[in-house]
Amino acid sequence: MATNAVLASRFMNGLIKKSLIFVAVMTVVAASGWFGRKAYKHSMEHRLLLQASQSIAQKDWRKTNLCLQRALQINPLSVEASEMIADLLETEGSPDALSWRIQVAKLQPNNAANRFLWAKLAVQMRDFSSADEALAGVDEKSKDTAEYHKIAGALASGRGKAGEAEKQFLEALRLEPDNMITVLNLATLHLASTNPSVVQTARLTLAQLTNNTSVRITALKLLLADAGRSKLLPNAVAYSKEIASDPAASFADKIVYLKLMKAAKSDGYAPWLDMLEKTAASSPRDVFALGESLAATENPATALHWLKTLPPQIQTNQPVPLIITDCQIALKDWNGLLDLVNQRDWGEAEFYQLALKSLAQRSLGHTLDSENCWHKSLRLSENRLASLSQLEHATGAWGWTPERTEVLRKIMDEFPKEKWAVDQLTAQLYLEGNTSELVELLSKIQAANPSDPHLNNNLANILLLRRSELEKAHHLAKEAFDTSPDDPFIISTYAYSLLLQGKLDEAVKLLSSIKPEYLAIPSVAAYYGVVEAQTGHKTLARAYLSFAETGKLLPEEMEMIRAANAQL
Repeated sequence: MATNAVLASRFMNGLIKKSLIFVAVMTVVAASGWFGRKAYKHSMEHRLLLQASQSIAQKDWRKTNLCLQRALQINPLSVEASEMIADLLETEGSPDALSWRIQVAKLQPNNAANRFLWAKLAVQMRDFSSADEALAGVDEKSKDTAEYHKIAGALASGRGKAGEAEKQFLEALRLEPDNMITVLNLATLHLASTNPSVVQTARLTLAQLTNNTSVRITALKLLLADAGRSKLLPNAVAYSKEIASDPAASFADKIVYLKLMKAAKSDGYAPWLDMLEKTAASSPRDVFALGESLAATENPATALHWLKTLPPQIQTNQPVPLIITDCQIALKDWNGLLDLVNQRDWGEAEFYQLALKSLAQRSLGHTLDSENCWHKSLRLSENRLASLSQLEHATGAWGWTPERTEVLRKIMDEFPKEKWAVDQLTAQLYLEGNTSELVELLSKIQAANPSDPHLNNNLANILLLRRSELEKAHHLAKEAFDTSPDDPFIISTYAYSLLLQGKLDEAVKLLSSIKPEYLAIPSVAAYYGVVEAQTGHKTLARAYLSFAETGKLLPEEMEMIRAANAQL
């Protein structure tokens, strides 16, 4: 029995050992499989990033895009793929580049270099709050670097804080005494000074920098801009000539020189124009640029005459047809415009071809054909920001107010991040005096940005004028004032709110805080006059109300003035 027990014990121990060995082996196999998959994914990601780099070198953007998309599918947190996308988008000037810069910085939170790239791009895009966030996350050691102070200086300069910008640039220069870009930035800042001696010193600094090859062209362009502002035409011509004669000069630089010679009535204008016409003839983009310049500085007929001398393959190559059609529109050659747009397939620009057809048909009195072409143009532009933006610009130039409004609404609905469209539509509705649609628009965008004092003020103002949702209007006016108590438009709205609530003394006290120069703004003068009319200061009220009527006011504001005048 004892023997059997021993054998049984040995059997069980052996079985346990084998089980443990099996488990250990399987654990190793599983681990190998897991690490193997991880290594495989890492290898694939590396290979795709390498292929993306090669595709970029070959300018094969389709393959680049596919490689980067696949790399992010394998590893959504790939720093390298995100960096490459950010670099590409920034090179293209895409606003989406900023979100990718932020993504890279968030993936490597302790990497100051990534935050600097984020901040620099945010400053360029004038997204100053984003730049603040980027710099706030930089560690203390990195804040004591020239790069940090250069970006902080650019940020302050963008905000119009010249003193802070100068302080930051000087610190950057102390850390990097030989950095000519910082010297250039300081000189640029000093050019805007109200002190003549500071401005003159900046000009001398820039003149010296023209001897430095790395910043020569930039310094010359700053001197050119300064000469233009100061109305020093001979100086501007001289600076422009240096820029245009440089081997690195762009065709646009050469056109600037052409325009300045035209303004100066220079004998060199004709030969320079002849040279540019010959140079441009092989490049559709240069033809477009020169044609646009000729239409503005000479006249559309002269520009069109030159454009018609070009080979047919150039005339029909985009963007040349765009400047030809602009000239025909300026000359009101509607039949010629129709002939041109019907000549060939415009490919991706078909939406604009149809818009031009619509313009020509409407101008010829063919209303139904015009409307059909316009609706087709809009359909082809759906979900295409570039196309809609071009239609917005065109309809504005043609004076098509309802169509422009329609396009702006489409951009707002399909591309809600495009704030410029909201601004343009708001301005358009104010110009039309369309307060009913303004209420609808401002209510929508204010709901999405409830902390914006200017949106709160604008909505409050319209509601007060229309005597609509007054409780909400009073609340918004007070909230806007609490946030921005020095803004003259916000003060005016809040004072009017207090007046409608019967708080005349508070309204008078509030308006007394407005600086005198702001009363030269008709819309501000209107509210000041209305309140003064209520206090019995008739002479003062009449003066401001009379001045207010010279401005472009909303219908309800004009009625407000009429009612105030009736009390005098």
